[in-house]
Amino acid sequence: KANPFDLVFHGGSGSSEKEIADAVSYGVIKMNIDTDTQYAYTRPVVDHMFRNYDGVLKVDGEVGNKKLYDPRVWGASAEAGLAARVVEAAQQLGSTGKTF
Repeated sequence: KANPFDLVFHGGSGSSEKEIADAVSYGVIKMNIDTDTQYAYTRPVVDHMFRNYDGVLKVDGEVGNKKLYDPRVWGASAEAGLAARVVEAAQQLGSTGKTF
């Protein structure tokens, strides 16, 4: 084994492609990207809520539009955003298609 240690990139969120590529070249096998995944999950939700503000806003005496505030609707886009970021991280770390 070229590197006697398995290195972890703590605080990988927000890192550039070059920084990640450099880290991998130094032997990094794991990258912590919690902040990136939180943002990737939240951003589609915020986008949905802003685009559908009048439909999701429930004012006293009104019910809003359930098709717009149903968590199964905006939750699916959140999950897709998170999954896309995980796929991107796997590609950046060179682990796509590999198993432990």
